[in-house]
Amino acid sequence: MSKLSKISRRTVLRGAGAALALPWLDAMSLPSAQGALTGQAPLRMAFFYVPNGVNMSHWRPADTGPLGELPRILQPLEAVKKQILVLSNLAADHCDGKSAAHEPAGGGFLIGKKCKHSEEPEVGNASVDQVVASHIGTETLVDSLALGIDPGHRGDHGYSGTYMSHISWRNKTTPAALELNPKLLYERLFRGKPPQRPDWSAPPAERATPSSNSVEESVLDLVRDETKSLQRKLGYTDRNKLEQYLEGLRSIEKRVATAGRDSHSHHQEAFAKDPTADADEPGIDKLIIPEGKGIPSLYADHVNLMLDILTIAFQTDATRVASFMFSYEKSGRSYPQIEAPGSHHSTSHHQQQEKNLEEIAKINTHHMELFARMLSRMSQIDEGNGKNLLDNVLICYGSGISDGNKHNHDDLPILLAGGGGGLLQGGRHIKYEKKTPICNLYLDMMHRMGVASESFGDSQERLRDLGI
Repeated sequence: MSKLSKISRRTVLRGAGAALALPWLDAMSLPSAQGALTGQAPLRMAFFYVPNGVNMSHWRPADTGPLGELPRILQPLEAVKKQILVLSNLAADHCDGKSAAHEPAGGGFLIGKKCKHSEEPEVGNASVDQVVASHIGTETLVDSLALGIDPGHRGDHGYSGTYMSHISWRNKTTPAALELNPKLLYERLFRGKPPQRPDWSAPPAERATPSSNSVEESVLDLVRDETKSLQRKLGYTDRNKLEQYLEGLRSIEKRVATAGRDSHSHHQEAFAKDPTADADEPGIDKLIIPEGKGIPSLYADHVNLMLDILTIAFQTDATRVASFMFSYEKSGRSYPQIEAPGSHHSTSHHQQQEKNLEEIAKINTHHMELFARMLSRMSQIDEGNGKNLLDNVLICYGSGISDGNKHNHDDLPILLAGGGGGLLQGGRHIKYEKKTPICNLYLDMMHRMGVASESFGDSQERLRDLGI
Protein backbone atom coordinates (compact mmCIF):
# COMPACT_ATOMS: atom_id res chain seq x y z
CA MET A 1 0.00 0.00 0.00
CA SER A 2 1.25 3.50 -0.74
CA LYS A 3 1.84 6.14 1.94
CA LEU A 4 -1.34 7.94 0.94
CA SER A 5 -4.24 8.86 3.20
CA LYS A 6 -6.93 6.29 3.84
CA ILE A 7 -10.06 6.60 1.69
CA SER A 8 -13.53 5.82 2.99
CA ARG A 9 -15.21 2.48 2.32
CA ARG A 10 -18.20 4.62 1.33
CA THR A 11 -16.29 6.50 -1.36
CA VAL A 12 -18.05 6.49 -4.72
CA LEU A 13 -17.23 8.00 -8.08
CA ARG A 14 -19.76 10.53 -9.29
CA GLY A 15 -20.35 12.21 -12.61
CA ALA A 16 -23.28 13.88 -14.37
CA GLY A 17 -25.91 12.28 -12.16
CA ALA A 18 -24.32 8.82 -12.05
CA ALA A 19 -22.75 7.15 -9.04
CA LEU A 20 -20.35 4.21 -9.15
CA ALA A 21 -19.50 2.12 -6.09
CA LEU A 22 -15.91 1.03 -5.57
CA PRO A 23 -14.47 -2.40 -4.85
CA TRP A 24 -12.46 -3.08 -1.69
CA LEU A 25 -9.06 -1.36 -1.94
CA ASP A 26 -6.00 -1.48 0.30
CA ALA A 27 -6.37 2.27 0.72
CA MET A 28 -9.58 1.57 2.62
CA SER A 29 -7.52 -0.14 5.35
CA LEU A 30 -5.24 1.52 7.88
CA PRO A 31 -1.79 0.07 8.58
CA SER A 32 -1.12 -1.16 12.12
CA ALA A 33 2.01 -0.32 14.07
CA GLN A 34 3.61 -3.44 12.57
CA GLY A 35 2.71 -2.37 9.04
CA ALA A 36 -0.04 -4.97 8.50
CA LEU A 37 -3.42 -3.92 7.15
CA THR A 38 -6.09 -3.91 9.84
CA GLY A 39 -9.10 -3.33 7.63
CA GLN A 40 -11.14 -6.41 6.77
CA ALA A 41 -13.62 -6.99 3.99
CA PRO A 42 -17.11 -7.96 5.20
CA LEU A 43 -18.62 -11.42 5.05
CA ARG A 44 -21.37 -11.93 2.44
CA MET A 45 -24.05 -14.63 2.41
CA ALA A 46 -26.11 -16.18 -0.41
CA PHE A 47 -28.47 -19.08 -1.07
CA PHE A 48 -28.66 -20.83 -4.46
CA TYR A 49 -31.64 -23.03 -5.30
CA VAL A 50 -31.99 -25.77 -7.91
CA PRO A 51 -35.47 -27.23 -8.60
CA ASN A 52 -36.80 -30.78 -8.81
CA GLY A 53 -34.03 -32.47 -6.82
CA VAL A 54 -30.88 -34.03 -8.31
CA ASN A 55 -29.51 -37.36 -9.47
CA MET A 56 -28.08 -38.28 -6.06
CA SER A 57 -25.97 -41.16 -7.37
CA HIS A 58 -23.88 -38.56 -9.22
CA TRP A 59 -23.92 -36.02 -6.38
CA ARG A 60 -22.78 -37.74 -3.21
CA PRO A 61 -18.99 -38.26 -2.71
CA ALA A 62 -18.03 -41.87 -2.09
CA ASP A 63 -16.19 -41.18 1.16
CA THR A 64 -16.46 -38.80 4.08
CA GLY A 65 -13.55 -36.62 5.07
CA PRO A 66 -11.22 -34.85 2.62
CA LEU A 67 -12.66 -34.44 -0.87
CA GLY A 68 -10.82 -36.67 -3.32
CA GLU A 69 -12.18 -37.40 -6.77
CA LEU A 70 -15.42 -35.50 -7.10
CA PRO A 71 -18.60 -37.19 -8.36
CA ARG A 72 -19.87 -36.20 -11.80
CA ILE A 73 -22.19 -33.36 -10.79
CA LEU A 74 -19.60 -31.79 -8.48
CA GLN A 75 -16.64 -32.13 -10.86
CA PRO A 76 -16.97 -28.51 -12.12
CA LEU A 77 -15.93 -27.48 -8.58
CA GLU A 78 -12.51 -29.14 -8.85
CA ALA A 79 -10.58 -25.85 -9.04
CA VAL A 80 -12.23 -24.49 -5.88
CA LYS A 81 -12.94 -27.71 -3.96
CA LYS A 82 -10.77 -26.60 -1.02
CA GLN A 83 -13.47 -23.96 -0.45
CA ILE A 84 -16.34 -26.47 -0.59
CA LEU A 85 -18.13 -28.46 2.11
CA VAL A 86 -20.51 -31.20 0.94
CA LEU A 87 -23.09 -31.79 3.70
CA SER A 88 -25.03 -35.08 3.68
CA ASN A 89 -28.12 -36.15 5.61
CA LEU A 90 -29.55 -32.67 6.14
CA ALA A 91 -33.35 -32.72 6.07
CA ALA A 92 -36.18 -30.24 5.63
CA ASP A 93 -39.19 -31.96 7.19
CA HIS A 94 -41.00 -28.63 7.04
CA CYS A 95 -41.05 -28.98 3.24
CA ASP A 96 -43.29 -32.05 3.47
CA GLY A 97 -46.69 -30.72 2.42
CA LYS A 98 -50.22 -32.03 2.34
CA SER A 99 -50.54 -33.99 -0.93
CA ALA A 100 -47.82 -31.84 -2.55
CA ALA A 101 -44.04 -31.74 -2.61
CA HIS A 102 -42.87 -28.95 -4.92
CA GLU A 103 -44.84 -25.98 -3.58
CA PRO A 104 -43.82 -26.37 0.09
CA ALA A 105 -40.29 -27.36 -0.94
CA GLY A 106 -39.69 -24.03 -2.69
CA GLY A 107 -41.66 -21.77 -0.38
CA GLY A 108 -40.39 -23.40 2.79
CA PHE A 109 -36.75 -24.04 1.86
CA LEU A 110 -35.31 -21.05 3.74
CA ILE A 111 -38.13 -20.85 6.29
CA GLY A 112 -37.87 -23.87 8.58
CA LYS A 113 -41.63 -24.10 9.08
CA LYS A 114 -44.47 -25.46 6.97
CA CYS A 115 -46.17 -23.27 4.38
CA LYS A 116 -49.87 -22.69 4.84
CA HIS A 117 -51.98 -25.02 2.68
CA SER A 118 -53.78 -22.22 0.90
CA GLU A 119 -54.13 -20.41 -2.41
CA GLU A 120 -53.15 -17.28 -0.48
CA PRO A 121 -49.45 -17.65 0.32
CA GLU A 122 -48.37 -17.65 3.94
CA VAL A 123 -45.11 -19.05 5.27
CA GLY A 124 -44.03 -19.59 8.86
CA ASN A 125 -41.75 -16.57 9.25
CA ALA A 126 -39.24 -14.46 7.37
CA SER A 127 -36.64 -16.52 5.50
CA VAL A 128 -33.13 -16.83 6.89
CA ASP A 129 -31.64 -14.44 4.32
CA GLN A 130 -34.16 -11.76 5.20
CA VAL A 131 -33.60 -12.21 8.92
CA VAL A 132 -29.92 -11.49 8.33
CA ALA A 133 -30.74 -8.62 5.94
CA SER A 134 -32.93 -6.99 8.59
CA HIS A 135 -29.88 -6.84 10.89
CA ILE A 136 -27.12 -5.77 8.48
CA GLY A 137 -28.94 -4.45 5.41
CA THR A 138 -28.76 -0.80 6.47
CA GLU A 139 -24.99 -0.92 5.96
CA THR A 140 -25.29 -1.39 2.17
CA LEU A 141 -26.95 0.21 -0.84
CA VAL A 142 -29.64 -2.51 -0.92
CA ASP A 143 -30.40 -4.76 2.02
CA SER A 144 -30.65 -7.92 -0.11
CA LEU A 145 -31.14 -9.27 -3.61
CA ALA A 146 -33.59 -11.98 -4.69
CA LEU A 147 -32.60 -13.11 -8.17
CA GLY A 148 -33.98 -15.66 -10.60
CA ILE A 149 -34.07 -16.75 -14.22
CA ASP A 150 -37.58 -18.07 -14.88
CA PRO A 151 -41.10 -17.01 -13.94
CA GLY A 152 -43.37 -19.34 -12.01
CA HIS A 153 -46.93 -20.47 -12.57
CA ARG A 154 -50.05 -21.46 -10.66
CA GLY A 155 -49.67 -23.95 -7.83
CA ASP A 156 -51.52 -27.23 -7.41
CA HIS A 157 -53.18 -29.31 -4.71
CA GLY A 158 -54.57 -26.17 -3.05
CA TYR A 159 -51.16 -24.44 -2.71
CA SER A 160 -50.19 -21.02 -4.00
CA GLY A 161 -47.84 -20.97 -6.97
CA THR A 162 -45.94 -18.16 -5.24
CA TYR A 163 -44.27 -20.82 -3.11
CA MET A 164 -42.58 -22.33 -6.16
CA SER A 165 -41.07 -19.13 -7.56
CA HIS A 166 -39.90 -17.49 -4.31
CA ILE A 167 -37.51 -18.82 -1.68
CA SER A 168 -36.88 -15.42 -0.06
CA TRP A 169 -39.64 -14.01 2.18
CA ARG A 170 -39.59 -10.66 3.97
CA ASN A 171 -42.40 -11.75 6.28
CA LYS A 172 -45.10 -14.42 6.47
CA THR A 173 -47.11 -13.11 3.53
CA THR A 174 -44.64 -11.05 1.49
CA PRO A 175 -41.99 -12.65 -0.72
CA ALA A 176 -38.95 -10.58 -1.64
CA ALA A 177 -39.43 -9.10 -5.11
CA LEU A 178 -37.78 -11.45 -7.61
CA GLU A 179 -35.56 -9.80 -10.23
CA LEU A 180 -35.26 -11.72 -13.52
CA ASN A 181 -34.00 -8.99 -15.85
CA PRO A 182 -30.24 -8.19 -15.90
CA LYS A 183 -30.84 -4.72 -17.29
CA LEU A 184 -33.16 -3.76 -14.45
CA LEU A 185 -30.85 -5.36 -11.89
CA TYR A 186 -27.83 -3.49 -13.23
CA GLU A 187 -29.61 -0.16 -13.18
CA ARG A 188 -30.92 -0.77 -9.67
CA LEU A 189 -27.44 -1.43 -8.32
CA PHE A 190 -25.19 0.90 -10.26
CA ARG A 191 -27.33 3.90 -11.09
CA GLY A 192 -29.07 6.06 -8.54
CA LYS A 193 -30.96 7.55 -11.49
CA PRO A 194 -30.57 7.39 -15.27
CA PRO A 195 -27.20 8.91 -16.28
CA GLN A 196 -27.26 12.30 -17.90
CA ARG A 197 -24.75 13.50 -20.45
CA PRO A 198 -24.42 17.33 -20.55
CA ASP A 199 -24.86 19.16 -23.85
CA TRP A 200 -22.11 21.76 -23.63
CA SER A 201 -23.53 23.70 -26.61
CA ALA A 202 -26.74 24.42 -24.70
CA PRO A 203 -27.27 27.19 -22.12
CA PRO A 204 -26.06 26.14 -18.64
CA ALA A 205 -29.58 25.54 -17.30
CA GLU A 206 -30.33 23.15 -20.16
CA ARG A 207 -27.05 21.26 -20.44
CA ALA A 208 -28.13 18.09 -18.65
CA THR A 209 -30.36 16.00 -20.88
CA PRO A 210 -31.56 12.55 -19.85
CA SER A 211 -30.20 9.65 -21.84
CA SER A 212 -32.75 7.79 -23.96
CA ASN A 213 -31.35 4.47 -22.84
CA SER A 214 -29.51 4.38 -19.53
CA VAL A 215 -27.71 1.15 -20.44
CA GLU A 216 -26.38 2.52 -23.72
CA GLU A 217 -24.86 5.53 -21.93
CA SER A 218 -22.01 4.04 -19.94
CA VAL A 219 -21.80 5.15 -16.32
CA LEU A 220 -18.04 4.62 -16.68
CA ASP A 221 -17.86 7.39 -19.27
CA LEU A 222 -19.70 9.74 -16.94
CA VAL A 223 -17.29 9.23 -14.03
CA ARG A 224 -14.11 9.04 -16.15
CA ASP A 225 -12.55 12.28 -14.90
CA GLU A 226 -13.07 11.41 -11.24
CA THR A 227 -11.73 7.91 -11.90
CA LYS A 228 -8.50 9.37 -13.24
CA SER A 229 -8.25 11.66 -10.22
CA LEU A 230 -8.70 8.76 -7.82
CA GLN A 231 -6.17 6.56 -9.62
CA ARG A 232 -3.49 9.22 -9.10
CA LYS A 233 -4.03 8.85 -5.34
CA LEU A 234 -3.74 5.07 -5.30
CA GLY A 235 -0.80 2.74 -5.04
CA TYR A 236 0.16 0.29 -7.77
CA THR A 237 -1.87 -2.64 -6.40
CA ASP A 238 -5.00 -0.55 -5.91
CA ARG A 239 -4.71 0.94 -9.40
CA ASN A 240 -4.65 -2.58 -10.86
CA LYS A 241 -7.67 -3.60 -8.74
CA LEU A 242 -9.63 -0.56 -9.88
CA GLU A 243 -8.73 -1.08 -13.54
CA GLN A 244 -9.77 -4.76 -13.40
CA TYR A 245 -13.04 -3.82 -11.72
CA LEU A 246 -13.84 -1.16 -14.30
CA GLU A 247 -13.03 -3.59 -17.13
CA GLY A 248 -15.40 -6.13 -15.62
CA LEU A 249 -18.12 -3.54 -15.28
CA ARG A 250 -17.62 -2.41 -18.87
CA SER A 251 -18.00 -6.03 -20.03
CA ILE A 252 -21.26 -6.36 -18.11
CA GLU A 253 -22.58 -3.11 -19.58
CA LYS A 254 -21.86 -4.32 -23.10
CA ARG A 255 -23.63 -7.64 -22.51
CA VAL A 256 -26.63 -5.92 -20.91
CA ALA A 257 -26.81 -3.48 -23.83
CA THR A 258 -26.67 -6.33 -26.36
CA ALA A 259 -29.49 -8.18 -24.63
CA GLY A 260 -31.50 -4.97 -24.41
CA ARG A 261 -31.59 -4.63 -28.20
CA ASP A 262 -33.13 -8.08 -28.71
CA SER A 263 -36.77 -8.75 -27.85
CA HIS A 264 -36.19 -12.51 -27.96
CA SER A 265 -35.37 -14.47 -24.80
CA HIS A 266 -34.53 -18.12 -24.19
CA HIS A 267 -37.86 -18.68 -22.44
CA GLN A 268 -39.88 -19.04 -25.64
CA GLU A 269 -38.22 -22.32 -26.63
CA ALA A 270 -37.31 -23.60 -23.17
CA PHE A 271 -40.91 -24.00 -22.01
CA ALA A 272 -42.42 -25.26 -25.25
CA LYS A 273 -42.90 -28.71 -23.64
CA ASP A 274 -44.23 -27.37 -20.34
CA PRO A 275 -47.97 -28.22 -20.14
CA THR A 276 -48.70 -24.78 -18.68
CA ALA A 277 -47.14 -22.97 -21.64
CA ASP A 278 -50.28 -23.44 -23.74
CA ALA A 279 -52.78 -24.11 -20.98
CA ASP A 280 -56.36 -23.44 -21.98
CA GLU A 281 -58.16 -25.49 -19.33
CA PRO A 282 -60.32 -23.65 -16.78
CA GLY A 283 -58.46 -23.09 -13.52
CA ILE A 284 -54.97 -23.54 -14.99
CA ASP A 285 -52.97 -20.39 -15.47
CA LYS A 286 -50.92 -20.11 -18.62
CA LEU A 287 -47.19 -19.79 -18.03
CA ILE A 288 -46.12 -16.16 -18.34
CA ILE A 289 -43.13 -15.74 -20.63
CA PRO A 290 -41.03 -12.64 -19.78
CA GLU A 291 -40.62 -9.92 -22.38
CA GLY A 292 -37.15 -10.36 -23.81
CA LYS A 293 -35.76 -6.82 -23.56
CA GLY A 294 -32.63 -7.04 -21.44
CA ILE A 295 -32.71 -10.87 -21.23
CA PRO A 296 -30.11 -12.82 -23.24
CA SER A 297 -31.21 -15.34 -25.85
CA LEU A 298 -29.37 -18.24 -24.18
CA TYR A 299 -30.09 -19.62 -20.72
CA ALA A 300 -26.40 -19.92 -19.78
CA ASP A 301 -25.72 -16.32 -20.88
CA HIS A 302 -28.63 -15.14 -18.75
CA VAL A 303 -27.37 -17.00 -15.67
CA ASN A 304 -23.77 -15.87 -16.17
CA LEU A 305 -24.78 -12.24 -16.59
CA MET A 306 -26.92 -12.28 -13.45
CA LEU A 307 -24.14 -13.95 -11.45
CA ASP A 308 -21.52 -11.53 -12.76
CA ILE A 309 -23.68 -8.63 -11.59
CA LEU A 310 -24.15 -10.36 -8.23
CA THR A 311 -20.38 -10.84 -7.94
CA ILE A 312 -19.75 -7.13 -8.54
CA ALA A 313 -22.54 -6.29 -6.06
CA PHE A 314 -20.65 -8.32 -3.44
CA GLN A 315 -17.30 -6.90 -4.54
CA THR A 316 -18.50 -3.30 -4.16
CA ASP A 317 -20.47 -3.99 -0.97
CA ALA A 318 -23.68 -2.93 -2.71
CA THR A 319 -25.28 -5.79 -0.77
CA ARG A 320 -24.15 -8.58 1.55
CA VAL A 321 -27.18 -10.86 1.26
CA ALA A 322 -28.62 -12.57 -1.82
CA SER A 323 -30.63 -15.53 -3.09
CA PHE A 324 -30.68 -17.03 -6.56
CA MET A 325 -33.00 -19.53 -8.28
CA PHE A 326 -31.75 -21.42 -11.35
CA SER A 327 -35.43 -21.94 -12.15
CA TYR A 328 -38.64 -22.16 -10.15
CA GLU A 329 -39.57 -25.31 -8.26
CA LYS A 330 -41.49 -27.80 -10.46
CA SER A 331 -39.93 -26.12 -13.49
CA GLY A 332 -40.78 -27.62 -16.86
CA ARG A 333 -37.81 -25.92 -18.56
CA SER A 334 -35.99 -27.93 -21.23
CA TYR A 335 -32.25 -27.74 -21.89
CA PRO A 336 -31.75 -28.73 -25.55
CA GLN A 337 -28.38 -26.97 -25.64
CA ILE A 338 -26.96 -29.67 -23.33
CA GLU A 339 -28.93 -32.53 -24.93
CA ALA A 340 -31.62 -32.58 -22.27
CA PRO A 341 -34.66 -31.71 -24.41
CA GLY A 342 -37.42 -32.97 -22.12
CA SER A 343 -39.38 -31.05 -19.49
CA HIS A 344 -37.19 -30.95 -16.39
CA HIS A 345 -40.08 -31.65 -14.04
CA SER A 346 -41.39 -34.56 -16.07
CA THR A 347 -37.91 -36.01 -16.45
CA SER A 348 -37.29 -35.74 -12.71
CA HIS A 349 -40.04 -38.36 -12.29
CA HIS A 350 -37.47 -40.74 -13.71
CA GLN A 351 -38.93 -44.09 -12.55
CA GLN A 352 -35.34 -45.39 -12.60
CA GLN A 353 -35.20 -45.14 -16.40
CA GLU A 354 -31.61 -44.62 -17.51
CA LYS A 355 -32.50 -42.05 -20.18
CA ASN A 356 -34.27 -39.86 -17.63
CA LEU A 357 -31.54 -40.25 -15.02
CA GLU A 358 -28.94 -39.25 -17.60
CA GLU A 359 -30.89 -36.12 -18.55
CA ILE A 360 -31.23 -35.13 -14.90
CA ALA A 361 -27.49 -35.56 -14.36
CA LYS A 362 -26.80 -33.34 -17.39
CA ILE A 363 -29.08 -30.62 -16.04
CA ASN A 364 -27.59 -30.85 -12.54
CA THR A 365 -24.05 -30.68 -13.95
CA HIS A 366 -24.93 -27.70 -16.14
CA HIS A 367 -26.22 -25.77 -13.13
CA MET A 368 -23.06 -26.64 -11.23
CA GLU A 369 -20.83 -25.48 -14.12
CA LEU A 370 -22.49 -22.07 -14.03
CA PHE A 371 -22.19 -21.90 -10.25
CA ALA A 372 -18.52 -22.97 -10.35
CA ARG A 373 -17.74 -20.27 -12.92
CA MET A 374 -18.98 -17.64 -10.46
CA LEU A 375 -16.94 -19.13 -7.59
CA SER A 376 -13.83 -19.17 -9.76
CA ARG A 377 -14.30 -15.50 -10.62
CA MET A 378 -14.74 -14.67 -6.94
CA SER A 379 -11.47 -16.45 -6.16
CA GLN A 380 -9.66 -14.04 -8.50
CA ILE A 381 -10.86 -10.86 -6.77
CA ASP A 382 -8.30 -9.68 -4.22
CA GLU A 383 -9.74 -8.24 -1.01
CA GLY A 384 -6.56 -7.59 0.92
CA ASN A 385 -5.02 -9.30 3.95
CA GLY A 386 -4.21 -12.30 1.77
CA LYS A 387 -7.89 -13.05 1.08
CA ASN A 388 -10.03 -13.00 -2.05
CA LEU A 389 -13.78 -12.55 -2.42
CA LEU A 390 -14.42 -16.30 -2.28
CA ASP A 391 -12.69 -16.37 1.11
CA ASN A 392 -15.20 -13.81 2.34
CA VAL A 393 -18.48 -15.41 1.27
CA LEU A 394 -20.78 -18.00 2.76
CA ILE A 395 -22.92 -19.60 0.03
CA CYS A 396 -25.40 -22.42 0.49
CA TYR A 397 -26.32 -24.35 -2.69
CA GLY A 398 -29.06 -26.95 -2.80
CA SER A 399 -32.66 -28.01 -3.19
CA GLY A 400 -35.70 -28.66 -1.01
CA ILE A 401 -36.12 -32.04 -2.73
CA SER A 402 -33.55 -34.82 -2.87
CA ASP A 403 -34.80 -37.37 -5.43
CA GLY A 404 -37.37 -35.90 -7.83
CA ASN A 405 -39.01 -39.29 -8.27
CA LYS A 406 -39.47 -39.93 -4.54
CA HIS A 407 -40.15 -36.28 -3.65
CA ASN A 408 -38.29 -36.85 -0.38
CA HIS A 409 -37.00 -33.98 1.76
CA ASP A 410 -34.27 -35.82 3.64
CA ASP A 411 -30.62 -36.34 2.67
CA LEU A 412 -30.87 -33.17 0.60
CA PRO A 413 -28.19 -32.19 -1.95
CA ILE A 414 -26.51 -29.41 0.02
CA LEU A 415 -23.09 -27.82 -0.18
CA LEU A 416 -21.53 -24.80 1.47
CA ALA A 417 -19.10 -22.74 -0.60
CA GLY A 418 -16.65 -20.05 0.45
CA GLY A 419 -14.21 -19.48 3.27
CA GLY A 420 -16.59 -17.79 5.69
CA GLY A 421 -14.01 -15.10 6.39
CA GLY A 422 -11.31 -17.71 6.88
CA LEU A 423 -13.22 -19.63 9.57
CA LEU A 424 -14.57 -22.55 7.51
CA GLN A 425 -12.49 -25.68 6.92
CA GLY A 426 -13.40 -26.60 3.36
CA GLY A 427 -12.45 -29.46 1.07
CA ARG A 428 -14.49 -32.02 3.01
CA HIS A 429 -17.55 -34.24 2.83
CA ILE A 430 -19.37 -34.34 6.15
CA LYS A 431 -22.08 -36.92 6.80
CA TYR A 432 -24.36 -36.03 9.70
CA GLU A 433 -26.88 -38.15 11.55
CA LYS A 434 -29.93 -38.90 9.43
CA LYS A 435 -32.58 -36.18 9.35
CA THR A 436 -30.35 -33.50 10.85
CA PRO A 437 -32.39 -30.29 10.40
CA ILE A 438 -31.09 -28.06 7.63
CA CYS A 439 -32.03 -25.15 9.87
CA ASN A 440 -29.01 -26.10 12.01
CA LEU A 441 -26.95 -24.94 9.02
CA TYR A 442 -29.00 -21.75 8.68
CA LEU A 443 -28.57 -20.98 12.36
CA ASP A 444 -24.80 -21.38 12.05
CA MET A 445 -24.73 -19.12 9.00
CA MET A 446 -26.73 -16.51 10.88
CA HIS A 447 -24.21 -16.51 13.73
CA ARG A 448 -21.31 -16.14 11.31
CA MET A 449 -23.09 -13.12 9.78
CA GLY A 450 -23.37 -11.52 13.22
CA VAL A 451 -26.97 -12.49 14.05
CA ALA A 452 -26.70 -14.37 17.34
CA SER A 453 -30.15 -15.94 17.44
CA GLU A 454 -30.83 -18.92 19.70
CA SER A 455 -33.19 -20.59 17.23
CA PHE A 456 -34.46 -20.54 13.69
CA GLY A 457 -37.29 -22.56 12.19
CA ASP A 458 -37.17 -26.04 13.68
CA SER A 459 -33.60 -25.66 14.96
CA GLN A 460 -32.15 -24.65 18.31
CA GLU A 461 -28.54 -25.64 17.67
CA ARG A 462 -25.86 -24.71 15.19
CA LEU A 463 -24.48 -27.25 12.74
CA ARG A 464 -21.23 -28.66 14.06
CA ASP A 465 -17.88 -29.43 12.42
CA LEU A 466 -17.94 -26.65 9.80
CA GLY A 467 -14.84 -24.94 11.12
CA ILE A 468 -13.87 -22.44 13.76
